Amino acid sequence: MTEDRDLTDRIREIWPHFAVADATAWDTDPLVSAAIPPAHRPRAIMPSALSVLVLWVPVSPTILHTAPSIYYREHYRTLNTLLDVTAQRIATMLDAAGYDAAYIPRDGYHGIEGLKKDPSSFFSHRHAAYLAGMGVFGMNNVLLTETHGPRVRFTSVISSADIPAGKPIGKELCTKCMKCVKECPAGALSGDTYPGGLNKPLCVERSEALAKKGISPCGRCIAVCPVGKKVEPPSKEFIEMLHRYEM
Repeated sequence: MTEDRDLTDRIREIWPHFAVADATAWDTDPLVSAAIPPAHRPRAIMPSALSVLVLWVPVSPTILHTAPSIYYREHYRTLNTLLDVTAQRIATMLDAAGYDAAYIPRDGYHGIEGLKKDPSSFFSHRHAAYLAGMGVFGMNNVLLTETHGPRVRFTSVISSADIPAGKPIGKELCTKCMKCVKECPAGALSGDTYPGGLNKPLCVERSEALAKKGISPCGRCIAVCPVGKKVEPPSKEFIEMLHRYEM
């Protein structure tokens, strides 16, 4: 137990915002095992895996209110880079401590073209976060957290270190308000509960159209979600000004 606490403290010194999932839970949790093929699970990537560390960082509601915009695009890229670099630092520390460790890149696919061929990544961070007890899925197909709703970005580190893990929280957070369904510009959300409800090809088409304008991702379904911290949006004048930067 002392060794576990020391290792957890060392991880927290690098990044304080993380939770842990049991690497075997992908095989036993009904929701996750039905959604994630065996080839996309932690032990397919690292046979010695015992734990999956899920790092998280909040998305700025102020910036998200402008989405889709160049402001949100740059924020999204910055958060991805921050998560990837931090996850690699933790994996390096665990490796130096004698454990197997590998981080999973924030986006495990080859851009829009890759998503058109297969609208999924090779590892699902949101399912890892679900198993770590960070939240539950909403009608927008995104993981909702209690403090920030869906306005959170995740990445993961798989390790042979046996770190005490969390469990799914077992309660509902989605209010079924249907705001995400009504707001979706692509009409990709049907209102069905997870794991249904999302037409991925339509969502990808929307992302492709925005990418041509230089302002992807979309972000509307998470911007309007009432769950989590609330922040007043910027002025209409500021948002209209941002549109001048579209390609």
